[in-house]
Amino acid sequence: MKSLIVDKTNFIINWVRKYAYFLIKISVCVGLLIYLINKISFRVIVEALSSVNYLYLSIAVILSVVNIYLQFFRWKILVKNESASINEKSILKSLLIGFSAGTFTPARAGEYFLRKLTLKDLSLSSVITLTFIDKMMLLINVIFWGALVSFGMMLFYYNVDVYVTASLFIIFASFFTALFMIMYSKRFYNYLRELKNRFNFKLIFLKKLLEPLSDLNNQIISKLILIAFINYLIIVLQFSLIVISFNSHSSLELLMIASVMVYFTKTLIPAITLGEIGIREGAAIYFFGLFGCSEAVAFNSSMLLFIFNLLLPSLIGLYLLLRLKRV
Repeated sequence: MKSLIVDKTNFIINWVRKYAYFLIKISVCVGLLIYLINKISFRVIVEALSSVNYLYLSIAVILSVVNIYLQFFRWKILVKNESASINEKSILKSLLIGFSAGTFTPARAGEYFLRKLTLKDLSLSSVITLTFIDKMMLLINVIFWGALVSFGMMLFYYNVDVYVTASLFIIFASFFTALFMIMYSKRFYNYLRELKNRFNFKLIFLKKLLEPLSDLNNQIISKLILIAFINYLIIVLQFSLIVISFNSHSSLELLMIASVMVYFTKTLIPAITLGEIGIREGAAIYFFGLFGCSEAVAFNSSMLLFIFNLLLPSLIGLYLLLRLKRV
């Protein structure tokens, strides 16, 4: 009897350990959504949805397809650089399954592992490193352009002292100058190759993690950054068009500035909710509100962006994942 109780207790403890962080994220996500809906009023949200301009919304939906294609194109370059024999269908499936895993796992950690499922010719360590590089290309753009827009808002909107802003800008410029010098330095990649060769058998996994990095060159880096920039621009434009579909009198330029700030703010805040639901909506309410958009419009636009860019691709990825398990 005692052993049975102990076994049940251990099972419960292990279950809590395994799913506690996931449950916390769901709780925070639901809590934030309830707070925002109560703050705005559910009736106002529904009324805003009923007045949507379907022309602008249709363009935003088309941009979602372009967004996914650009992510696929970036991922294809990285995968093909490691193994030219992998077909495009497997690469696309890998990306979509990764969407599903990333949306529903803590800190999008599942994406680093489940992208491997359809890429049989690549090792898990290679897929992890390639996924990291893929994420970094977009992250660099989000932080770079978000920081630049932040400096402009500090000067012209928040009236921050010019010397403080200039000091922060110098730090920002120095950091990105150093980063790009490293990324485009042949010496850096030669050093990675040398470092990879120094690892003994005990550190073989670290050696495999370094292999995709050491295979990069200036041409590939430039392609990835350019595609990530276009991808980022499409997302910002898409977000702005969704807002315009609710409020056609808004300025596209100002909405794009607000969109940049929403993504920048969301990136700086740790991923404490599933799909960053609630965090993105709160940031959207604040920044779009600065340019005259109602809270309901900002909330609805942010939720639609989540549905178009994350939820729908994740559901497709989940379908592919379930089919993959049957094979």
